[in-house]
Order: sequence, then C-alpha cells, then structure tokens
Amino acid sequence: MINPLTAVVIVVTVLMIYPILILIYDIHNYLAYRRRGIRDEAVECINGLGALSIIIPTWHESMDAVVDAVKRALGFNWPGPIEVIVVSDDDEDYVNELKRRVTGLGDNVKVLRRINKNAGKAGAIDYGFRHSRGDYVLTMDVDSLIDSNFPLKACGLMTKSNAAAVAGRWFGYNTDTLISEAVTASMNLAVDTIQGGRRARGLPALVVGTGTMFKASALREVDGWSGSGPQDDIYIWLKLISRGFDVGFIDGKVVGVENPRTYSVFKFQQSKWAYGVADALRRMIRRLMSSGVSARVKFDALLLLTQYVTPALFILSSLIIGVTSILLGGFIGLATLPLLTLYGALALAYGYIPLRTGNGGLTPYSAGRSSAMVMAMSLQVLYSYIKGSLGLSFKGWDVTPKGGLTVIKALPIETIMMMTFTVLLILNLIHGYLSSSLWVAVGDASYIYVHYRFAREIL
Repeated sequence: MINPLTAVVIVVTVLMIYPILILIYDIHNYLAYRRRGIRDEAVECINGLGALSIIIPTWHESMDAVVDAVKRALGFNWPGPIEVIVVSDDDEDYVNELKRRVTGLGDNVKVLRRINKNAGKAGAIDYGFRHSRGDYVLTMDVDSLIDSNFPLKACGLMTKSNAAAVAGRWFGYNTDTLISEAVTASMNLAVDTIQGGRRARGLPALVVGTGTMFKASALREVDGWSGSGPQDDIYIWLKLISRGFDVGFIDGKVVGVENPRTYSVFKFQQSKWAYGVADALRRMIRRLMSSGVSARVKFDALLLLTQYVTPALFILSSLIIGVTSILLGGFIGLATLPLLTLYGALALAYGYIPLRTGNGGLTPYSAGRSSAMVMAMSLQVLYSYIKGSLGLSFKGWDVTPKGGLTVIKALPIETIMMMTFTVLLILNLIHGYLSSSLWVAVGDASYIYVHYRFAREIL
C-alpha cells in the first residue's frame, strides 16, 4: 500500500509533467520558427481572382466603429468584386440606424440582423457566410486593422499551396497601459510559437477569429460554422484539419488587434477563450481523432488546445506541497524540488531566447508582468476550461470591453489565494521546510504582484 507521502509526490509529479511537456513543446516551436522561418511565401494572386465576401459580426459595438470597419473593408486591394456583410445581433432600432448610416457606401454592403442568436459570434459568421456569394470569405472584427493587401496575398498563397484558409499574423496596436503593453509583447512571442513555429514544422496554422481568409468551397465542404459553440475560430479550424485541409500563414504586421487595457478585462478575455477552446474541442474531439489525418497533426492539436490548463496545474502543485508539507513533513518539497527546478529552467529559457535576441519587443518587465498575470488568473481560467469541457454555460458571455479602463468585478480569488499561500509560506518557514517554502513562494509571487499593481480591480 502506498504511504501518504509517496502518494503526494506521485500526484504532484503527474500534475507537473504536462506543464513541463508544454514548455518543451513551445520552446521547440519557437526555435523552429527562428531557425527555419515559415514555409509560406506570401505572393499576390494574379490568376483566378473571384469575388470576395467580407463578414463583420457585430454585437454591442459602437455604430461609428462598425461604419469605420465597413469603410476599411471596402478599401481592401482586391481587383475582383467585393461584398461586405455586416451581421448584427443587436435590436431592430440599432440595425435600422446602421443600415441608414451605410447607405451610400455602395450597393455591395449588406446589413443583416439575426433573429435567432444561437452560437454567438460563430453563429453570426455562419449566417453571413450563408448569405454570401463570394469565392473567398474573409472574417473581420470591428476593431481589427487588417493590411489592405492581405486578401491578395492570401489568395496567392491558397493558389500556390492549395490551402483552404490563410491566417494573418496578429499584432497588438495599443500599448498605453501596463496590461496592454505586456499583452502586446507576449502576443508576439505566442504568435512566433503557435503560428510561426508550427508552420515552420509543416503543421496547419491556427485559424484566427479576425484576419483569416477562406476558400468558400472548403467552407461549404465542412458545412461552415454549423454546430459551433461560441468560439468560431477553433471550431472551424478543427473542422478543416479533420477533413485534411491545410491552413497557411502570412507573417509580418498583418492583423492589428486591440488588447485589453485592464487586468480584469484581460482575465475575462482569457476565461472566455479558455471556455470557447474547451467547448470546441469537446464538440470536435471525436471527429478529429477518427479522421484520416496524421497522428502528428492530431497530437499537435491536442497539445495546442490544452495549454490553458498548465499554469493552474503549477499553482495547484504549489498549493498541495505547501499544505501536505505541514501535515506530513518537508521531505515532500525536497522530493519534488527537481520538478520545480526543471519547470523554472524551461520557463526562463523560453523567455530568455527572445530577450537575448531582442525579438518582439519583449522586456524583462513585460515578460514578468505577463507571466504573473497569467499565473494569478489561472484558477479562474481552469474553471472556465472545465465548464467548456463539460458543456456547461458561461454566464455573462459578452463582447470583451477593450476600450477605456473598464473594470469587471468578480469574486476576489486572487486575494484568497494570496492569503492562503502567505500563511503556508510562513508555516513552512517556521518548520524549516525550505524546499517546500520555495514552491509556495513561487506560487505566492504572482498573487502578490497583481495586488501590488491591480488591487483596485481585484478587491
């Protein structure tokens, strides 16, 4: 029979294996991108141009912002016919006023209102797709700034590589707060890893919610976004790759996105994304695993779509060690110290490489701030991921309020965790359990930092 001490060591080891594996996976992808570059060469489409349909889903958006987005869409460099389809889930008065505002911009602008608002943004995009006539479909958010030459380059890449879709590289265009500056810098590293690295290894790029262009024929083959939950991009990506389609990627400053300006909004956004990713994986896991695509593509998709849980696994490991060391003795911390050392070394290596090369605008301050925020919100993100995996509803699903310094109040989990970790740290230090204290101190650090910087949003 396994004694309690051994059981705790086994549990922590099992919890930590996956975060360590994901860090190795991320480092491998990042290095592949830096050494090989992407295999997609952006070229302009000169043959076979057809009609382009641009779908802009809206809900609770500023009308001025929607009108500006329509004007930007009409300004894309596309020699063929363009149609812009705005799909609104707002009330009838809003839609009627929007129709009046876009009158005069062209007969190729449609404003549609959904009566049945199922599946949120994904449902709105699917509704627009089924009312479109284009040979190509480009999805575009109201607040995104897409390179006007992107459709031509994406078309050329589809013709050259036979990809069913092409995603443009995201970059953050706002760095006016500590949050947005850190998120923008860490986004560059994430895109290098997730898009650039995976593409360098010959894997299908990830479809993104704004700034992805599709072949309409491929969308029809997979029945568009039908059956989707709220996360449009992951769901359609899983549909495409399960059918064996490839997805290309265009590097450079292609799709400018607005990042959250406050900690609470960033947490809300990450919780939404975690829920949506888990929900899409729940809906599509059987189709993916039973498809004829290679085991390599399947394994990569699972690694990619389960990364949201890894920060919380570390926090839970730290918490377990802190508590059980008081109950069973400090040997637990000592026995698991190699896991902490390996995890810390890999995390430092992953952050050090772009810092050393100066790529992506990452600094020690933005890297540390981003890591601390991700760790501090990890339990809430894990909770959302579990709800998505189980098919439970996400209360309060809405457009992420990025403009201004919005604060979203919620249960102060960070405060509870900071107090818990601090008490455990003191107790472990009193007992002289230094290895366990180190585990607890690392877990506590992120909660102390977010209270130091963002206490007003938490309390």
